[in-house]
This record gives sequence, structure tokens and C-alpha cells, in this order.
Amino acid sequence: MRHKEATVPTEEPWTERLSGVVALCLALGILFCGLWIYVPFFEPICWAIILSLFFHPLYQRLLKLLMGQRVLSSFVMCFLIVAFIIIPVFFLITSLTSEVLRVYTAGMASLQSVHMDLIPDPHQYPTLNKLTIKLLKAFKLYGADLHGTLADLTRSVGEYFLKKGTVVFRNIAVLVFKSFLMLVILFYLFTDGEHMLRSFKDLLPLKKENVERFMKLTSDVLAATLYGNLFTGAIQAGLGIFIFWALDFSAPILWGIILGLGTFVPMIGTAIVWGPASIYLLVTGQYLKGAALLAFSLLVISQIDYFLRPYLISGKTELHNLFLFLGIIGGINVFGLLGLILGPMVIALCMSILELYRMNLLERQNSWKNDLLI
Repeated sequence: MRHKEATVPTEEPWTERLSGVVALCLALGILFCGLWIYVPFFEPICWAIILSLFFHPLYQRLLKLLMGQRVLSSFVMCFLIVAFIIIPVFFLITSLTSEVLRVYTAGMASLQSVHMDLIPDPHQYPTLNKLTIKLLKAFKLYGADLHGTLADLTRSVGEYFLKKGTVVFRNIAVLVFKSFLMLVILFYLFTDGEHMLRSFKDLLPLKKENVERFMKLTSDVLAATLYGNLFTGAIQAGLGIFIFWALDFSAPILWGIILGLGTFVPMIGTAIVWGPASIYLLVTGQYLKGAALLAFSLLVISQIDYFLRPYLISGKTELHNLFLFLGIIGGINVFGLLGLILGPMVIALCMSILELYRMNLLERQNSWKNDLLI
């Protein structure tokens, strides 16, 4: 007796679509939960990625020197970063906080002084007196309660910087934990970063040649941002700290760092700091100091943009100063101190995607032209 073969009913089309949607929602939910777990470690992960990108060329040289010993090379690199980056930055933040406190205290004491006159003496500083009066009249502040206005402004600015600076010391345990976590992540990025990058390339839904092109463009723009602009700004900040210290300025570290950040301001650049400082020294009769600051700024600090920056970028794609400036300001607003580097990096990635789209569009247009000619 024959047994009839059981037939499996075919699944309805709407059932297939429903199961696909359910599977997709489940996958997205699991992926979201996985990413949510890493949200508390966003800062150390980002700092580790930034440092690994910045020091990758040095790591490659060290790897060749140690004959391919990845674990030892990664350990040495982490030790060097702690010794020459993390510890100096911690002392720099400490010094900067103390200088902000000193400037804030001195400014409040001067503004509260009964004998202080905001308009310079016309007999001792005639040029500065006329210039100050013209500026006050232009902004309709001549004869107003400038002491109260400046006191409120100084108090607000000082309290803001003190709050941002002292948060480091209030959360010292959190800072130590995040630094340790960053070093652990950095160690594994050095040892397994290339394998992780290859896995990331395989996940991109693009052709292999487009993936390589995207990575090349991203590498070029990030190199221009990290090496060209940030390293140039750091060198100019160091030179600014030196010249302000040599000329016996109050808070040289503070003004030097502001000068370094000024390199990202379009058109004006570092002159936003050394320009007014030089004018102040000259109009107050300190001609030797004013001439020294002006000459050093023009011949040394400003020349960094023309000689060192192109060498560091080495002809790579560079972000326009306007995009870089807005990226830094927006990045700081969104990510805090991390936005100083993360903001330009995000803009760099956006520019890479747009450049990749432009190149693909040009290729398609050329292909259409060739087809029409044929």
C-alpha cells in the first residue's frame, strides 16, 4: 500500500514579507542594545581611536624595529603615550586652571578697585586714550557704568572656565578609570586594528574599488586635519606660550593656548591674539616688547602656516579653514573637549563621502558620454 507523500504548503507572500520585517526589527533592536552598552565608554573609545590614528605611522616604524612583535610594540607605544602625552596634558590642564583662576581674581580685584579708571590717562597715554574713547562712543558705552558691566562679564566668564577646569579634579576617579580604559582600548587597536579595519571594509555595502577609494579619501582628509591643522596649532600654541613668558605677560599659558586655537579662525588666524597684544604694548610706550612680539609673530609664528602645514599635509586633501573652524566650534558644543578633534574628523568623513559621490557621478557621466558616442 502506497503512502501519499506529504506536501509542505507554500508560504504566503505576505507571510514572507512579515517575517522579513520582524527579522529586520529584531536585528536592529539587538544592534541598538549592543551600541547602547558602549555609550558610557564613548569618550575613551573616541580618544583611543584618535590616538591610534595619530600615532599609527610611529607604531609601524616601531613594529619594524622590534621585528614584528605586535604585543611588545603596542605596549611600548602605550607607555610612550602615557609618558609624553597624558601626563604632560594633565599638568597643562592644572597650570591652565590655576592661570584662569589668577586672571579671574586679578580682574575682579581691578574692577572692584575704587581708583581704577578704564580710560587711560590722556597725558601719559594720549594715543590709547583717544582710541579708547572712540571705541566706547562707537559701541555707545561712553559714560555708561562700565565697571558694573565688565565686572558681570568677567564674573560670568571666570565662573564658566573655573567650572570646566575644576570638574577634572572633582571627578578624578572617573578620569583615572577612563584613562585606563582608553589605554586598554588603544593597546588592542594597535595590535588588532588592521584586522578590525578589514572587517569594517567587508561590512560596507559598496564595491571593493569604491571602498578602497573611500578609505583613501578619508585617510587623506584625516591626515590633513590631524597632522596639518591640529599639530600646527599645537606648535603655534607652544611658541605663543614661550614669547608671552619671555615678555613677562600675565598668564602666558592661557594666552598661548588661545593663540594656538586662533589658527583655526578663517582669515585672521593667530593675529587675533598677537595683533591686539602688540598694539597694546606699542601704544603704552613699551616699544621694545611690542616690536619683539610683532617681529616674532610675523617671522616665526605666522610662517608656520606657510612652511610646516604644507609639509605635514604633503599635498593631501585639506579641509577649508571655514569648515574646519565651524567643525571645531560645533564639535566643542556637542562633544565638549573631545569635539576639538572629533568635530573636524566628522566633517572630514562627510567631505570624503561627498567626494566619493562626486567621483562616482563623474564616472557615470563619462560612461553615458561614451555610450552616446558609440
